[in-house]
Amino acid sequence: MAIEIRDLNVHIKDAHILKHVNLTIPEKQITCIIGPSGCGKSTLLRTMNRLIDSTEGVRLEGKVLVDGADIIGSGAGITELRRRIGLVSQRPCPLPMSIFDNVAYGCRINKMYKRRKGLIYAVQKNLKAVGLWDEVRGRVRTPASRLSIGQQQRLCLARSLAVEPQYILADEATSALDPVSSKTVEDLFVALKRDYTIVMVTHTLHQALRIADNVVFMYLGEIVEAGPAAQVFHNPQQELTRNYLSGVFS
Repeated sequence: MAIEIRDLNVHIKDAHILKHVNLTIPEKQITCIIGPSGCGKSTLLRTMNRLIDSTEGVRLEGKVLVDGADIIGSGAGITELRRRIGLVSQRPCPLPMSIFDNVAYGCRINKMYKRRKGLIYAVQKNLKAVGLWDEVRGRVRTPASRLSIGQQQRLCLARSLAVEPQYILADEATSALDPVSSKTVEDLFVALKRDYTIVMVTHTLHQALRIADNVVFMYLGEIVEAGPAAQVFHNPQQELTRNYLSGVFS
């Protein structure tokens, strides 16, 4: 199993945000985290690559094991961890530079290629991987800010892939996109799970229904139910899960 979370508690100042979370994320599948706003979905996601550390007053207890190594321990290398576990945010955040340089940025920081040919190949490969190459191949030296929002989100995904991560975290990665762009990104994630373990926070039940292999339902900082998507959606074991899926609350 790729990621295993054991008795994880997250406190932010005086608030107990995540409460005794135990969860296993299977390899090379899409796991969708669902639940009402404010239930701790994004906090859980950002704990997996320690981005939660930047939150003022945060305190972590428990274990998050990535390939068997506890990343909560003081010996965890944060820079290497975040290279291995990429994050695609809710709104696309292209860097203020060209399309080419956006994808190449992480490769340069991590000194992945000694020769420019290798860098050029990596940029092309990852733009192709997100279905963007044919749309931008004649203008990769133009500012990324000129791309549409949907294209910018795919560019950010290409930037994450370029540093060769093992895991992709997506925090409501399609919520700012139009339906066509959203479907394009969904299809990309489905294709990418052949090579990556993907964990998505989504506020859209229909999206989770379409693409999830596994579903985690959270409420008030706790995991209420987790398992294969077909089981959680069609035969939920907990009344709270049934109420949420039926629209009693949202």
